[in-house]
Amino acid sequence: MKRKDVLRISRLGFDELGAAEVFLQVVKVRGFTNAARALGKSTSSLSRTVAELERQVGAQLLTRTTRRINVTEAGLLYARHAEGLLAARRSARDAVAELTGGVPRGRLRLTMPVSVGERLLAPHLPELRRRYPELQLEIDLSDRNVGLVQGAFDLAIRVGRQSDSSLRAQLLGKVPVRLVASRRYLEAHGEPARPLDLREHACLTVSQLPGPVEWGFYHRQARHRSERVEVEGAIHTTSPLLATQAAIDGLGILRINEWVAHAPLARGALVEVMTDWSCYRLADGGQPVYVVFTQGADTEPPLKSRVFVELFKEILAAEGLRRRR
Repeated sequence: MKRKDVLRISRLGFDELGAAEVFLQVVKVRGFTNAARALGKSTSSLSRTVAELERQVGAQLLTRTTRRINVTEAGLLYARHAEGLLAARRSARDAVAELTGGVPRGRLRLTMPVSVGERLLAPHLPELRRRYPELQLEIDLSDRNVGLVQGAFDLAIRVGRQSDSSLRAQLLGKVPVRLVASRRYLEAHGEPARPLDLREHACLTVSQLPGPVEWGFYHRQARHRSERVEVEGAIHTTSPLLATQAAIDGLGILRINEWVAHAPLARGALVEVMTDWSCYRLADGGQPVYVVFTQGADTEPPLKSRVFVELFKEILAAEGLRRRR
């Protein structure tokens, strides 16, 4: 058999999904050496696989230098679609396995805010593993709303109003928001009597974007009365946990979800400030907490996703946060 005929047969039997998986691993760890270590294969075999994938799709997906690799525009586009295809394949396999065995199994990829994962989920991971030992968990903690399909996630826990109505979302509960500070800060600087007084105080702000943040407040007795104030953070961070520690250390006044501030409030490291005012409309009950699924409204999520959501509902109920109105 001639060499060109062998190549033709090889390309006809090319496993594009397998090659896409290799490509995504290389992109994820930013190099062939680390990808080869993670996949248990040789660097040269991975390089050949990605080169053949590039030939198949007719575009350069990576640029290689002696020190690093970079993803091309075509590579970013291919990665986005490949992640969706691989997620669909995993879902199909898991669905069949669950149908035949009735046991949640396979890989469950989750994304949620850092404080949710560390404060709420982490203490309950042993129970999740005890109940469902055949589940393989991959948990991404990020305060940025990572796309479910783009990140190949099965579901996401999100806090706050959902702007994308095309996603299947289920309300799990509502978490109160508190305005807090340490006694040391209040003794040194006094306590604000109303929201507009916050302009004279050091405020600690948490947001994904830098710059001033607008805080809204609602009077607990005169419910028609509200005030909004724009604050420039004395310390600005994307981390609720860092901001909470800064408040404990007496560096300013912080507006934060109750589950982050619960423990320091309970032990007196923080106290609630300006208690005549609420950080949210009392009728709203707090910030909503949603689970968002990859599946559309007309498709039932797989068993592995459903059992996780049920456990998370138990966690919220134990925290007193489930389905607050």
